[in-house]
Amino acid sequence: MVLLSRDDLQQLLSMKEAIELVEKGFLWLHQKKVLMPPRAVIPTTFHRGSLLFMPVVMGEEKPFLVTKVITVYPDNQQLFGRPALQGFTIIFEAESGTPVAMMDAHFLTALRTGAAGGVALKYLARKEAETVTLFGAGPQARTQLEAAASVLPVKKCYLVSYQDPREKDLAWEMSARLGLEVVITGDKERAVGEAEVVITATNSREPVFKGEWLRAGTHVTAIGSFQPEVRELDSETISRSRVFVDNLEAAREEAGDIIIPVKEGVITWDTVEGEIGEVIAGEKPGRRAAEEITVFKSVGLAVQDAVVAVGAYLKARDGRVGKNYF
Repeated sequence: MVLLSRDDLQQLLSMKEAIELVEKGFLWLHQKKVLMPPRAVIPTTFHRGSLLFMPVVMGEEKPFLVTKVITVYPDNQQLFGRPALQGFTIIFEAESGTPVAMMDAHFLTALRTGAAGGVALKYLARKEAETVTLFGAGPQARTQLEAAASVLPVKKCYLVSYQDPREKDLAWEMSARLGLEVVITGDKERAVGEAEVVITATNSREPVFKGEWLRAGTHVTAIGSFQPEVRELDSETISRSRVFVDNLEAAREEAGDIIIPVKEGVITWDTVEGEIGEVIAGEKPGRRAAEEITVFKSVGLAVQDAVVAVGAYLKARDGRVGKNYF
């Protein structure tokens, strides 16, 4: 079995490759070429934590069984200086059930979530979008911005400040690495109003901006929340937008950004346009007009982890990267 560290994974996969893999995974899920049961989420009594099990069976190209075991502790950064997400992704050969790889899930989760945002932007954002407003300063915020710059001609990013000590590092790193102007600002209304793309990657339990601030033609990607009582987007944002999700079944259980407006009677589930896999397959239109507002709500899917993990493993195997455990 091969053990792959964060450094190994950074060496193996680029964001462009991850976007291609996740796009393929969304398509396979829609085409029912993978088996993905609902993830098991076990809440703990410690600091709002959860233990997640996310299995998937892949039958396309290479038959593998993949599962991610991860903890989500939103308060970890403030309390212990540790990541909010920690865990491992494990790959088994489907034919024999033999474990062939285990790898860091913290980095892969950020990478595949960023890649999912990149896929959404490819189909839902205006092609000429240059200005991004970003809520969040953690690993997932970094990969969301990196993915945006991979698929759009991004020139400027407003980073909304919550007085997080990580903000300056993020602004410096992304400016240097991506060649962007990153402006840290406390003026949320201006940042949202000037944006062509708004990305929320926070641990907030309440909406982080007002939907009335969005201008026509904006695309919104929301990836921070995955519990039915938690949301980053307000009902105004949802009611003004054409809304797409990563998976309808998962969204009905976990996407508070949509569940809460449905309970309020603002929208119905029939209002949701559909899954991003349907758009990739050409069965439903993505962006139809320059002035419409679009939303991609993702709660995160095991198939995203699986395709990226297997992609990394196959490159590691061919390039003899990582450490052999047995």
